[in-house]
Amino acid sequence: MSSPAASPPPGSYWDGMHGDGPDSATEVLKAVREFRRTDASMRRRTQAELAINETDLLAIRHLIRAERAGESIGPTELSARLGITSAATAKLLSRLATTGHISREPHAVDRRAQVVHVTPRAHQEVKRALGAVHQRMIDVADELSVADRRAVIRFLREMGAAMTPDDPSISAPPH
Repeated sequence: MSSPAASPPPGSYWDGMHGDGPDSATEVLKAVREFRRTDASMRRRTQAELAINETDLLAIRHLIRAERAGESIGPTELSARLGITSAATAKLLSRLATTGHISREPHAVDRRAQVVHVTPRAHQEVKRALGAVHQRMIDVADELSVADRRAVIRFLREMGAAMTPDDPSISAPPH
């Protein structure tokens, strides 16, 4: 015999909270959920195409972003950005170096330290894997009016703040 608490009620947990219908807050949250599911699927496909795991892909993204900003990143900084240990970072960098995705060189000033770079091969692979989808995403964003873009930006930032714990001691690793 099962208790009523053993199975959730049908529908969404948000159903009935703030109205129903195509323009309700619940529909907005459902659309956000669907977007997140689609985004996660795109990332899994990219990881499979590049034959790397999620953390490897995040590391490559951080390195590309830093490179574009004119920053140099070493293993310690990458560990902090990924929220992983130095031992995990050492394994990650070894793996990415073996597959030809990154190169390491001594720091220009502190020769004991290393600087990590994404290789031209990795740039090409990422562009091949994500270039078309990123262009389609830009095209969709370009179709929005300036006012709509501002509304979307504000909404996403406020949604991110709403999802952030009130307790600063509870945090997720930065990605």
